[in-house]
Amino acid sequence: MESIISLPGFSARYFPFCAQHQILQFIQRQLETHAFCFLQRWLPSESLAAGWTCPEALELHKFFRLLEVHQGKVKGECFQLTWSTLTGWRRVISSIRHAAVHRIPHDRKTFLKMVRAAIKFSKCIAGFESSKRLCRIQKFVKTSVSEFDQLRAQLKNNARLQISLGEAHPDHLARRLVLLPEAVRRVL
Repeated sequence: MESIISLPGFSARYFPFCAQHQILQFIQRQLETHAFCFLQRWLPSESLAAGWTCPEALELHKFFRLLEVHQGKVKGECFQLTWSTLTGWRRVISSIRHAAVHRIPHDRKTFLKMVRAAIKFSKCIAGFESSKRLCRIQKFVKTSVSEFDQLRAQLKNNARLQISLGEAHPDHLARRLVLLPEAVRRVL
């Protein structure tokens, strides 16, 4: 039973990689768009000098470097107050890009942390309205996690039931084991 439950698809820390990868790619595109719009507003000449003429050209880890170098040029008390917060998210936001580009799977806890950080980062540089799509993604992920946990619990219960039924009737299983080689021989 423990060997069944320990399979990757049964782990409580698991989130399907295919879905995870698509979500991270979407989040990466959203964050790049928000970062590009932020730069167009506050540092347009620096953005052009870096070669960022569209959101797709921007790389999130380089965005932080550019902000660090030119943070004094950004006029706005709000930005100066949030700079320390932005740098706190730097590692997580850069890991979103890294995971999306290099197809790196993460456990559920890390994945949810990435989604939450993306929303906070987006609200900080683009505003609440722009982060609504990411909030919908977070809601979808949380709903999926809940449904996945319910399905996992149901599958574990079914496996336990099947095992207990087999243990309750060992003579029936013994007959099947005797017949199995005969059936295999007939097929071959």
